[in-house]
Parts: sequence; C-alpha cells; structure tokens
Amino acid sequence: MNAKKWLALFCGSALLGATACSGGGLMGSDEPAVSDSAQTRSNVTGEDGPFAKYDETVKLTLGRQGVSGNNLPDGDTLEDNEYLNYVEKRLNVEIGYDFSIEDLEAYNQKVTLAIVSNKIPDVMVVDEQQFQRLAKANMLADLTDVYEQYASPLIKEYYGSYTDDRVLETGRIDGKLYALPNTNIDGSYQLLWVRKDWLDNLDLQPPKTMDEVKSVVEAFMRDDPDGNGKDDTMGLLGDTAVVGDGGFFTFDPVFNAYHSYPGSWFKDDAGNIVYGSTTPETKQALGALRDLYAEGLIDKEFLTRKWEDNAGLVSSGRAGILFAPWFAGWAMSDAVKTDPNADWLPLAVPLDEAGKRNIVPSVPAGSFLVVNKQTEHPEAVLKILNTEYEGIRLLDPAAQELYKGQGVGWLNYPLNLQLDYQDSLARDIPIYDRALEDGNTEGLPERILPRVESVLKNAENPKRDIAAYADTLAYYTAAAVTGSKELNKVEPVFYGNTETMLKRGSNLEKLENETFLKIITGTAPLDEFDTFVTTWKSIGGDAVSKEVADIANNR
Repeated sequence: MNAKKWLALFCGSALLGATACSGGGLMGSDEPAVSDSAQTRSNVTGEDGPFAKYDETVKLTLGRQGVSGNNLPDGDTLEDNEYLNYVEKRLNVEIGYDFSIEDLEAYNQKVTLAIVSNKIPDVMVVDEQQFQRLAKANMLADLTDVYEQYASPLIKEYYGSYTDDRVLETGRIDGKLYALPNTNIDGSYQLLWVRKDWLDNLDLQPPKTMDEVKSVVEAFMRDDPDGNGKDDTMGLLGDTAVVGDGGFFTFDPVFNAYHSYPGSWFKDDAGNIVYGSTTPETKQALGALRDLYAEGLIDKEFLTRKWEDNAGLVSSGRAGILFAPWFAGWAMSDAVKTDPNADWLPLAVPLDEAGKRNIVPSVPAGSFLVVNKQTEHPEAVLKILNTEYEGIRLLDPAAQELYKGQGVGWLNYPLNLQLDYQDSLARDIPIYDRALEDGNTEGLPERILPRVESVLKNAENPKRDIAAYADTLAYYTAAAVTGSKELNKVEPVFYGNTETMLKRGSNLEKLENETFLKIITGTAPLDEFDTFVTTWKSIGGDAVSKEVADIANNR
C-alpha cells in the first residue's frame, strides 16, 4: 500500500481527532484546548439563523464523490443513513443525490459534463480548476452575505484561525465569496523520525543540525545500533518524489535547512518573486544530498524502492532514521511488533544556522464547496454545513448516539468538506497533558475521548497495546512537535495554478524531478542544475513566473 492509499483509507474513517486528510494536506482537532463545547455552539431560536429549522421542507440536490470502502451497516447507504437523516430532520431539508461516484477520475468527468451541459446540482465539492471554470461561466451563487449571516461561530472560527484570511481568500473572486474552501491544517511537513533506543545504545544525543544528522546516520549504519552483531542497518531512507507536502521519506527538511523551498513561490531578500526550485540555495542543498548519497548515507536503492518497501524496512527494524510527517506514527509503530524495544522519537530538525526548522505551510485549500446560482435557498447549504459539524464534532448530544461504537466514517455526512483550526494538532496537547497528569477524563470533549483513552492506556503499559501506542505516537508525541518553538514558517506568495502551469506544468515538473534525482545520485554533475534552470525558464518557466508575479502583486 502506498502512502496515498494508506492516507485515503485513514481519512475515510476518522475526523474526530487529528487526521491526516484533505487534499494533500491535514485534518485535526476541533476545539480550543480543554474548552467547553458550548463556546463554539450557536443555538438560534426565533429568527432565521445558522441552525434555524425551515417551516416548509427545502429541497436540495447534491453531487459528490462517494466513499471508497464504506463501512456502513447493512441496509444503510450514502444516500440513506443516520448522519444524513440527522441533518435533514434538524433543518427540515431534503437532500437528493444527483450523483455520487467513488472513483475520483470518474467523479471529475461527471462534474465536467455537468458544467458543460450547464446542469449542475444545487451543491457540490469541486477542485480549484472546476471552481474557476464555474465562476467564469457565471454559474455560482455569491455567498458573501450568506456566509456572514448563516455560517455558525464554529465554522467562522475555523476559517478565522488561518493567518491573513489565507484560506477563505481562496474562495473569493474580485472580493466576493463564491466558494467555501476546505482547510489544510498545519503540521504536514516532515519531521525527523529516529530510533531513540538506537541513540541510547550508541550513547548519542538527538541530532539538531544537518551535520549532527549526518553523524547519526553514519553511526546507525556502521556501529550496530540494534546490537545483533550483523551489518544489516540502513542509512537515511529516500523517495523518488524528492520533496512533497506530507510526503514520506522525502528530503524536504534537508532543502529547508539550506533555505531552499522547492515547488514553492516566495519573495527573496530583494523582494523578487522566485520559484524555490531554481534558487542558488536549492543547488547548495542538492550538493549536500549528493554528498550524502556518494558516501552511502542515503539508501543506494531508493530509486527503485516503493513506499511499501521503505515501510517494510521500518517495520523489520532495519531502518532507524527517516523523514515523514506526524501521522507517520502509525507506520513507525509497526517496528515494535518486530522489536519491543523500538522507540521512535520525532524531532523538528535539521535546524538552520539560526536554530530554526524552516517549513512551508500546506496549500491552504484543495477543494471547494460551491452552490448553483439558481438555487432558491443557498443559505440552506450553510445550515447543513453548520449542523453537520455539530454532528461530526459530537457537540450535539443527539449526534453522539449515531452509529455509536461502530466507527462509521464521517464522510457519510452529506457535505464532504473538511474544516478545522490551523493549529488543531497543537491545540489538543494540553488535553492529553491534563489527562496524563490527573488520569481524569471527565469534562473532556467527547470527540477526543478515544484518543485520550489510548494515551492513558499506553502510559500505563507502554507498547503493550500497539494500537494505543500508535495513537500516542501520532496524536500526542509527534503532534506536540508541530507546536515546537523552533519552527519558522516560510509563507509562499502564491498557491494554485496559472494558465501556463495547466498547459506545461507536467513537463516542467518532470524536468525538475529527473534533474534533481540525477544530481543526487551522481549520474549528472552538480552544475547540471544551472542547465536545468535555463531550460526550465525557456520551456515555460518564465511565462509561469510572470503570471505568478502578476497575480501576487495585484492582490
């Protein structure tokens, strides 16, 4: 199973705690630390408002991607289940499925056909290109005033938690709100995962700088860290993607330590908007990776390994150092099945010369909830979203009884739009801290209780229950690192696609990836980077750069 498939399965089953979902990005917790859920609720009575029930039934049509591997009980379907009925009865709305298609490619084809035929349902979730196309065709309802009047306090808190309105802004065109974006939470950047028991066996301290990381890799390869008397331990694992938000085994932290940000658009010290893959700092980082590979410190076979191969090296106890996000905790826990002494430590390193772990925040949003311009009651869509999230977050006691103990995925609610606080992972840490301190779960948010119980169970008998250990490693140990004071966010000035990106982006990306891999593995000289930059510019990079600058400078 590759990383994307593993992530898709995980996302389909959970949203009550921090989950690694949403367009390459993440989902997380839902409430301020140890808060009363009433603080985020809004019970409107009398006048129309975020939760007001209609006197007469309002009907809406919905088009959405289905749920792959759904675990609904027999007799229930995506189009008829307790979650859907809960929303409909609270609001007196009737939601009819225009279409629901599991396969993403087939779903996108259906959406495209609906756009071309000018027969879109009342509401659906689309990608960025589809959103822009619908907007240009004047097919979308203006949600500016509808959002202000009908979005619940919780929904507004989610969007408001993102600095500079960076998420909600992606749904605006010419100052008007035409879509509700999903939210990608902080934390999908790579941490350095290292076997602490191996560090202890070799009397080593956790590394901080790139030089210290290199020293640990050398020791793990050559000094028999597992003490089995065999030369069977690996160096740093790698992936042919080289870099990627939320990627496993990629080298993003190495680039970031040299102030290199491949794939991102940002302003340099002179105020110029540049593409991070083409900077001198990126050449320097490639040189460092090239040296590590030449010295055998990066897995010599990473070009041919699949995600499953790398995961197998971790679970078998051969690999003890790698880069991966916080939610890799579940994969790291597999090593304990082979060796009960395995003890993984996630770190926000390597640090740069100023003692900072530079990170690039995830793309703010990857999907967009849109409403047909012809819809008679666009505010009903906001009411549904409000009510749905009271259910998902278990803020309404009635929702706590829906499929209780059955683990039915939240995606069976009608609107598959993921929303959360930007810092949701770090927000939950005080909840776990308090529970560990006094062992009392009374008054904690209902949605987090299963995770708290896992942390408490693992604290009482460490690693005896692998599932509890895995939850602890991800939700608590690694998630706490996402709030580290050493983190330095480098905000891109542009996300998304331009016209030239859509036409030539695949060729530009292929050129970049192939060149980087050749340089790292030594099949091309380091100076091949300069040739890459020249070629990249000539085959579309300059045109893309101008488009990005025009957009960024006119905001």
